[in-house]
Amino acid sequence: MFTRKRVNVPEGSVVLMWQQLLGKELITEEGGRVKGVYPGRISGDSGPDFREAIIAMDGSHLIKGDVEVHVRSSDWYHHGHHSNPEYNNVILHVVLWRDCNSVTLRQDDKSIPVLCLSTTLQHQAYLMPYHELPCFQIERRAGPKILAGLLSIAGEERFKRKAMHFQAESEREQAKQVLWKHLMRALGYSKNTKPFEELAHRASLSFMETVRPLILKQAWLAGTAGLLPSQRSRGEFSRDDGPGELELVWRAVGRGATPMRETDWNLWHIYPNNSPIRRIVAQSYLLERYSDTGLLGGMLQLVKESSPIPPHSIEKDRGRGRHRWLEDSLTVFGDGYWQDHFDFDTRSKTRTSALLGKSKASEIVVNVILPFAFSWGEMNNEPGLKEKAIQLYNHYPKLAENEITRHMAGQLSLEGTAGFTACHQQGLIHIFRNYCREGRCCECPLVNQASS
Repeated sequence: MFTRKRVNVPEGSVVLMWQQLLGKELITEEGGRVKGVYPGRISGDSGPDFREAIIAMDGSHLIKGDVEVHVRSSDWYHHGHHSNPEYNNVILHVVLWRDCNSVTLRQDDKSIPVLCLSTTLQHQAYLMPYHELPCFQIERRAGPKILAGLLSIAGEERFKRKAMHFQAESEREQAKQVLWKHLMRALGYSKNTKPFEELAHRASLSFMETVRPLILKQAWLAGTAGLLPSQRSRGEFSRDDGPGELELVWRAVGRGATPMRETDWNLWHIYPNNSPIRRIVAQSYLLERYSDTGLLGGMLQLVKESSPIPPHSIEKDRGRGRHRWLEDSLTVFGDGYWQDHFDFDTRSKTRTSALLGKSKASEIVVNVILPFAFSWGEMNNEPGLKEKAIQLYNHYPKLAENEITRHMAGQLSLEGTAGFTACHQQGLIHIFRNYCREGRCCECPLVNQASS
């Protein structure tokens, strides 16, 4: 039996124990039966420890949500989770010791079950290994070539689903507005996708392409977003050269507009270079760059004028090959005020990075530009554009790792992802979203086809 006096256990060990208890039916402190169907992915950000987990309650009832792990049950309150809405999706509180009799309450006043490992394992002193997942070490069983082929198929499936989604949206609204909306969403990362989508709605592409010059574009976007200094909580009119000019322009042209509020945006716990205002300014530069062709025409032309990298030269050309044409065409470097500012009145001690760097530009190419071009080719009977888009996607070099690709690499126990392309990475994301987090292990193509 675990005791607080005899064992000093770090929280990371409790995290590992939760993963290793996969499939084992255990008893919660409330007397319910709980079994981990899918442990969830470890969050590398603020918020719960595991995202998108699946548990079975009382034998059959599946519940999806987040799992929070602590050494002591009182840590839930010591860490302030009971007053933080980020934890309102937590469905299970896993602790090593229960050192208080309080129920675990979320900010929305809902109580969640507590799984106390020192109690439930007192008579079950064994852990089911994490590798009981059927996909564990699949690369060794199937071989790297077969696994790469299966991930390519999954990556193409994700690509075509996105293209179908763009096509369906384009039947309800202008195609260029669909492109604009998803470009804006991509600039928001996971924390600000919805506010960026709302900004795209309030400042439509049709309107923004009539706005000139650049300073007016920036004033409209920043003012509509509600992120000018005078619109923030302090409400101070900035007289610095950059924001001061935008303030004056917005006062002149923004009358009658309904701007968003500062509270609509997540401005905390984000990397300074990724601040929404920097991304908004970056978008204004892209609008200006493609003002002659229009944003839609410019993006489609990029795809048409690009050449895919032959498969045998992907490694040699990684990050420096012909795909750089696409990245460079979306990369935006700040000038003037934005060379050394993260936000209005927030100066960096050194020169900041690009307003829109190559890494983010590559993500936008893979997740938005190429599937949108494919859907446009389908809608407008341009088979050459469709073929070019899918070829570029299949051969696009590996992107920067994210939480899900790192999680899946660990779950599959991959020996390395150095030879992966962006398509392989997208395949990992497709498998996670459609099988892992849905508890559909028995239907997973990696498991079924690799073992056949």
